[in-house]
Amino acid sequence: MPPSRRYYLFSIAAVFVAMNCAPDMVKTCLGAPKIYIDINTPAGKRLPIAVSDIKKLGDAGTQSEIGSSLRDIFISDLDFTGLFDVIDKKAYIEAHDVAGKKTDYVEFKNWRLIGAEALVTGIFAVGGDELTVEFKLFDVFQEKMLAGRRYIGKKADLRKIAHKFADDVMESLTGERGIFDTRFLFASNISGSKEIYMSDYDGYNTRQITRNGSINLSPQWSPDGRRILYTSYKEGQPYLYMMELSTGKETRLSNQPGINIGARWSPSGQEIALTLSKDGNPELYVIELQGMKLKRLTNNWAIDVSPSWSPDGKRLAFVSDIAGNPHIYMIHSDSTGLARITYDGKYNAAPAWSPRGDKIAFARLTEGRFDICIMNADGTGQIQLTANSGDNENPSWSPDGRYIAFTSTRNGTPGIYIMKNNGESQKRVNMENVEGGKTFPAWSPYPETK
Repeated sequence: MPPSRRYYLFSIAAVFVAMNCAPDMVKTCLGAPKIYIDINTPAGKRLPIAVSDIKKLGDAGTQSEIGSSLRDIFISDLDFTGLFDVIDKKAYIEAHDVAGKKTDYVEFKNWRLIGAEALVTGIFAVGGDELTVEFKLFDVFQEKMLAGRRYIGKKADLRKIAHKFADDVMESLTGERGIFDTRFLFASNISGSKEIYMSDYDGYNTRQITRNGSINLSPQWSPDGRRILYTSYKEGQPYLYMMELSTGKETRLSNQPGINIGARWSPSGQEIALTLSKDGNPELYVIELQGMKLKRLTNNWAIDVSPSWSPDGKRLAFVSDIAGNPHIYMIHSDSTGLARITYDGKYNAAPAWSPRGDKIAFARLTEGRFDICIMNADGTGQIQLTANSGDNENPSWSPDGRYIAFTSTRNGTPGIYIMKNNGESQKRVNMENVEGGKTFPAWSPYPETK
């Protein structure tokens, strides 16, 4: 095998697991992940991959709408990463069906001839409203199956099923979990009021979360992805609320006099940092959910806002104007060790700590507009990632730390954008059925696996 191919693909034991569970509970049953693509190598070679038609079981005819949708969604996920070169179907020598052969038969030499190093095949069956899909991933040169999955759900779960297998392929070939089954929270004024919405990472399956006809801001996920925090003016004042997503049950967590804003869950899920002005000055506090105890972190004359926890829960980055202009500071969770970490620029805001703990994204006012920047956790190595017209604000990291979502007004109306953590591949996320302005993106954690 040529060295370049060995770099991407090598033999592992074939695994095929039949699963009978809802798509949101699909288990990962691969062995220990092996690295096929080094995602940390700059400008690395893309892996040539072929994706055959996803055919209906027992049907050798034209690909159906369901099969076509599964294939298109899966390919879109692969394209998003920038790690794969999906070979044009026009180059394929054969269809997935091979007369007289078993349904899982693959003529590997025909895929090698078109330059494919990996191959994905799939079949599906429909029974009433139930959809069963089987996907397989092959190493074309070793002629081995790398992964196989069976998903059973509803026809309405088609997108989730495609996303889940894209996650499996990503993990099989890179050793890191994919983000295709993650979601966004965001705020939008499409209804006339400012409500909280949720969508898939690619903007589909959008649904409205709050319906109180008021102003709802700064949604945030709990570490387990089951609950959200947000500030709402529905009672006339900016109070902090929590909602259980599975039931819609809402709980008011903080109704202190003045503002209750910028809430962020600690990595343990046991504490919430936020800004309160109950004593007249906006300061950082921590709510200990066990017993609802309140602990003050800062105590000065300045305005302290936008806390962001380090992944280990030991420190918080936040914004303060104690030096005159808003800058980013660091403080330990026990309120010790206060230190300033930004000095450049006159206005630095909205720090967001990466899941890996090595970087902090933030917004900086530059030449009359906000741009997204990134820096090391100690404030060194600051790099500006956006340089477009309009404002770019409210950064939020993907759970793998490879992407950043943010709000931008570069096209006039505020929208949600995604980019790589080096600023490359910036693109707008078109939220399904939500045409109004969209702000405050919050990227979900990985969904829990069962």
